[in-house]
Amino acid sequence: MEDGSSVSPEEKARLYLKKHHIMELLNLLTVQLLVHKPDKPREFLLNLLARIKIAKITSVDFPYLMEDSNLNSMFEVMDPTNQGFITNVQFREALHTLGLLSPNEELSVEEIITREKFKQEVNKRTHKIWEDF
Repeated sequence: MEDGSSVSPEEKARLYLKKHHIMELLNLLTVQLLVHKPDKPREFLLNLLARIKIAKITSVDFPYLMEDSNLNSMFEVMDPTNQGFITNVQFREALHTLGLLSPNEELSVEEIITREKFKQEVNKRTHKIWEDF
């Protein structure tokens, strides 16, 4: 497998997608569409990709996956009794739903995840995907 000649085309495609985080990017773009529901989705996506490109070139902040209010709403759905925290299982499921968790990724074992920790982690993971793109 040194020269790649024994690697199947399917495996080459999978490795390419993984190397460039394409599936994560497509998932994030899809989530953006579903959150914002723009009237002109193609224009919205082109604008978002342009903002990502500008952020990479100029070192300005990358666009976040969701506005702060969206993250708060998502957290509140998982914390209906307003305890101020969610479980690690809920946290993992939320990251998976947003496309921000690799299938075999291990998370640190914390009993509870606060609202701030949740928002920070979603934004950090989103930023990482934008950076890798």
